[in-house]
This record gives sequence, structure tokens and C-alpha cells, in this order.
Amino acid sequence: MGTRPIRVLVADDHQIVRQGLIRLLEAVDGLEVVGEAADGEEAVGRVLDLDPDVAVLDIVMPALDGIEATRRIRSARPRTEVVILTAHKSTAYRRRAFEAGARGYLLKDCGLEQLVHSIRHAAHGDYYLPGDAGHDVVAGYVKPWIRSQQPGGIVTPRERELACLLADGYSTKEAAAVLDISVKTAETHRASIMRKLDAKNVADIVKYCIRNRLIDL
Repeated sequence: MGTRPIRVLVADDHQIVRQGLIRLLEAVDGLEVVGEAADGEEAVGRVLDLDPDVAVLDIVMPALDGIEATRRIRSARPRTEVVILTAHKSTAYRRRAFEAGARGYLLKDCGLEQLVHSIRHAAHGDYYLPGDAGHDVVAGYVKPWIRSQQPGGIVTPRERELACLLADGYSTKEAAAVLDISVKTAETHRASIMRKLDAKNVADIVKYCIRNRLIDL
């Protein structure tokens, strides 16, 4: 994201919740709330108009639920990441959200610090699910999302970092240690990179890094 603020859109059908979230997030350094929406359909339209970095969506909303809104947002605006903020603890909802392309899934009883943490993770291209096993759980959830990606997709900042390390000869495990992420998360990012670049091996990742001047020869 460089030094500019992370641009955030908030969508929730409860006005008091939506406005409360906006006020809390506007007070956080490094975040800028650029829009809001009262239902899923409006959220998709606002994302298309405003091109935020991260959309924070409730699941149960009128017109279009948050999961379908996530799917449409990620298809139409791949640069906009999605964090789900919901009251629903359902494992099925969690799985569907990540399969639709969400980067994070939080319950509404979380603290502001955790929400901000998930937004920053999402903006960087990382997945986030609270709990000690979160990384491993998400790795299983996002496999259908990764398989659905087509060559030429946008490479996230985290994926670029990992690509550079792999091109420099680091193993996935070593790269995970350097980036301070779990091995499962690194493997997920690597699988995503391979799909987006239509890469067959690390040599193809090296070529990508050279073409885009991400590494020195």
C-alpha cells in the first residue's frame, strides 16, 4: 500500500452499526473510509464506483447477501479485498465466504484492534481468521478460490514478496519464516502465484520477477 492510507468501504444494513464502524475506523491512523452501503447490491455498486482497497461486509443483508456480494466484487474488482464482519459463527458461512474470495472472517464481538489487523492483512493480500489454527483452516477453505483463478490475475503485494524470495532460491518454508507467516499460508500464496502466472515451476516465477524488475540479475 506504500504510505497512502488503506481505503475502506463499510457495508451493513443496520445504520447504527455501520455508522459506529465508520467512526471507529476513521479514527485509526492509516485507514480512510471512502464509502458505505446498506445492502449487498449497493456495496457492489459502491465498490465499482470508488475502487476501495478493502470492503468490510456483513453477511445477512437485503438485496444481496455478503457472500454473493464478495463473489461479485472479487470478480469485477480483483484489487478490492473483502473482510467479512458478521454475527454468524457458522463453519458453513466461513467456508463459503473464503471460497467466494474473502480475505478475512471476523465476528462482531471482536475488538477494534482485531478488525484493523484483519483489514491491514487483507490490503496486503494475506488471509486472516482468528485463532491458533486460523492459517491452517483458511488454507483448506481457499483451495476452490485458487483453482478458480485464471492466468493473468493480479498478484498481491504478499505474493510479490514471496515470488521474490522463491526466485532468490528460498524454499517455501524458508520464505514463510522470512515473511513471518505460517508455512500453510506461504503454500497457499505460492499456489495462487502459480495459477496467476500460469507457472509450471520456480523458473517461471524467476522470469516473472525479472520481467517486472522485482529482482536484480
